[in-house]
Amino acid sequence: MRTVTTPAALQAAARISQILPGLQTTAVNLIDHGNTLADPRNWEGPKAQVFRAQIWPEVQHALTDLHANLTELARGITEINRRTAAAGS
Repeated sequence: MRTVTTPAALQAAARISQILPGLQTTAVNLIDHGNTLADPRNWEGPKAQVFRAQIWPEVQHALTDLHANLTELARGITEINRRTAAAGS
């Protein structure tokens, strides 16, 4: 199979690789802060109960999935870059 990689593709892969760690960190930070808010020892009241019971479980799940997907994307881009470099040498 022939491999073609344009300069635009190389640049896009490099840029994504630069952006991903920050997004992964942001997802982890959001989960940590959300867990703090979901703890009734830290926040209690009607709005806190709605957050804890209705909002946070879904958001936490989405953020956890996002982090896993970003990690997989980072692995994939690393592998693509490795294969592209090997094909070019």
